[in-house]
Amino acid sequence: MALYSTIEASKEVLLSTFDKDLPVLPGIRELVDSVEFSTDSAEPLIPIVLKAHESFAALKGLEGMIAVALCKKRFGEDTKVKALVNCNHAALFPAMSFLSTVDGIPKWGSEMKNKIMDTDLNHVYSNIYRRMLTNIYRTKDGGFYHLHASLDATPTLKALGLPPYDEGKNEKKVAQRAIEVSTQRYTSEDLDKMIRDIKQAGSPCLTRAEFLASSHGKHISSRPLFELSQLESTSPTLKLSLEGPNILSGVKILDLSRVIAGPVISRTLAEYGAQVLRVTNHNLPDQSYYAVDFNFGKRTIDLDLKSSEGRQAFEKLLEDVDVIVDGYRPGAIAKLGYGPDELRKRFSGKRGFVYVKESCYGDGGEWSDRPGWQQIADSVTGVSWANGQALGLEEPVAPPFPLADFGAGELGCIATLNALHHRLTKGGSYYTSVSLVKYNDWLMSLRSYPEEI
Repeated sequence: MALYSTIEASKEVLLSTFDKDLPVLPGIRELVDSVEFSTDSAEPLIPIVLKAHESFAALKGLEGMIAVALCKKRFGEDTKVKALVNCNHAALFPAMSFLSTVDGIPKWGSEMKNKIMDTDLNHVYSNIYRRMLTNIYRTKDGGFYHLHASLDATPTLKALGLPPYDEGKNEKKVAQRAIEVSTQRYTSEDLDKMIRDIKQAGSPCLTRAEFLASSHGKHISSRPLFELSQLESTSPTLKLSLEGPNILSGVKILDLSRVIAGPVISRTLAEYGAQVLRVTNHNLPDQSYYAVDFNFGKRTIDLDLKSSEGRQAFEKLLEDVDVIVDGYRPGAIAKLGYGPDELRKRFSGKRGFVYVKESCYGDGGEWSDRPGWQQIADSVTGVSWANGQALGLEEPVAPPFPLADFGAGELGCIATLNALHHRLTKGGSYYTSVSLVKYNDWLMSLRSYPEEI
């Protein structure tokens, strides 16, 4: 039997990204030969039955192809440039938040508390009882449901009839048992209705077949890896000085996102030389320890967009921004008056921009307005069931790394580079969107590894 090759498998997966009318710039597929794959080991690294290793190598290849096109557009068509992708390094991409250090200190080290701001304002991560809400639990009808503490566990705990805090249950198994006793009073359907009514995140654990049979599954599976639409065509083309040494030198990005997927988009764009300003507020909860990695290459400003002072400062920043990354709940930024349509009305014909929307469920479809997180995307698309069954269990198990977060983040970087190329060549403003659920849908479509792997 021939040895398995992550290089050959990654190339095949890369070509599969062009299915379903991927809205990439014309001629990009012809740049596939500009990607050079290498590997330190022919076997996949990520311990999961799905081809996550190859998916990230392939997406890094697609990112490289568009980066090559941008490089030629900026520095001249005769520029000699290749995209080099080490498949093993690409496979470690979704694990990078676990590997980050500051001054040699890992993010979980006790000294790290002195180096980063504590944004766990609602004690979701520092309190074990509240943190254990984020887990898969059995339900009355024999199903499984993934609850999520989000950035405040209180609404869901109260809905379950549990106290918001319980220091007597601040040990993992004790806390899990207390929550499971409550979930087993409800069917999966009843639990889902309860979670929807309080506008929190959660999902029944569906198989792949169940997801594809749902109206949202049918919608998502019919869509490309990212969405692209032109907001207006009257703004002039993007002008970039040749003085900057990097592909995105001079590009200004406002990062309105938290936790993983959204910050991954802007962090990766910062590596291309973009100036990234993360807009947050000290009253907004976040996952503190992710700042160790995801604030890399960025500056941060503290603004309250619900105050007149904060809005005034933010609107000054908007005057020369090139990209807005929106990772908040669907519609949240638009309610503040800064959604894509509002910005189009403000800047149309004067200056173009790219609006990047990252969400759990994606645009369109029955569930598009629902909040969600990586674990919820894993549960609803069948990833958790596939992982559990591969482990020999008759129950769903979340994958070992936040694959959907990094997958959507990587797709967001690709989508942004693609939209910026459109601005360079045609002008105008663009809306592009990515979702955790779409990455998972694509990952599942790649099928499992051969049994011997």
